[in-house]
Amino acid sequence: MAFGAHHEWGRLREAVIGIAPAEDIVVFHEESQRWLTPADAEFSRKHAGRRLIDVDADLAARLEQQLEGLAVLLATEGVAVHRPARLHGEERSFMAPTGEGAQMFPRDGMIVLGDHVIEGSLRLRCRQRERFGLRPVIRSMVANRGARWSSVPFGSPAAVDGPFLEGGDVLLNGRQIYVGMSGCASDMAGIDWLQALLGNLYRVIPVALRSNVRHLDCALALIRPGLLVCCPSSLIDGLPSALRDWDKIEVSAEEATRLAADVLVLEAGRVVANADGGRVIGELKRREIDVIPLPFDAPVRLAGGLRSAHHPLLRESVLS
Repeated sequence: MAFGAHHEWGRLREAVIGIAPAEDIVVFHEESQRWLTPADAEFSRKHAGRRLIDVDADLAARLEQQLEGLAVLLATEGVAVHRPARLHGEERSFMAPTGEGAQMFPRDGMIVLGDHVIEGSLRLRCRQRERFGLRPVIRSMVANRGARWSSVPFGSPAAVDGPFLEGGDVLLNGRQIYVGMSGCASDMAGIDWLQALLGNLYRVIPVALRSNVRHLDCALALIRPGLLVCCPSSLIDGLPSALRDWDKIEVSAEEATRLAADVLVLEAGRVVANADGGRVIGELKRREIDVIPLPFDAPVRLAGGLRSAHHPLLRESVLS
């Protein structure tokens, strides 16, 4: 397979990794950001529209450094690394006037599923522009790899009416596709759109989340067949039925807020995890998972973990 992915754990061969040039990051605030801690919400409200480098230069520098560190690590692991393009001109002000130019979390703005590459419809207005930075990668996959390119229609600018569909909500398990739904990101209209696109060969399964959970990958990670990490208190109706007999590493709501479940799977049995997640790393190692700890506290501060910071373009996995 020249392009695509069918599972969360197939060996990662090619990926797009986010960028965060310090001079490009502008603090934004929208009232729908229910997942933020009170301190982070106050920070974003107070400094909205200002460059992060002028507000917290250390955080801006660490964001850039830690994303570059992830790209170097994956390249060392033999993964072909692509990066989004920096935004310029009117791309930077599309749907919001702040001039935000960062492309930190490519997970959300695109969805690679089978041989589909799908441009997401993001609920936060200021993130709609991220598709422009991803399009050079998407065009290359279409032109050279046989990817099928689709775009979810825009939801309303008021973030009330969808469809909304974000990659952080989408987890792949062969013919079963799990999509989180909390009111923060993806919605039922987006889920219905995805089911219609994929047809009867796939089953798209909504997963109800608590209203302050940003994405499904904040509450659930599929590490290998039969092993997952989950936050039970974030899952209103529990796990999807096909996952209920799996071995579970459970995390608390507090750990989930720190994105303990948001890991990067290199292949079944091998993951990259935030170095701050000591307890979860220990539980993974007890199950004979090879864990590479990586400092990633700065992106986590902006509500994005290791899964958020990359999007697979090619995973070795077989669809039965």
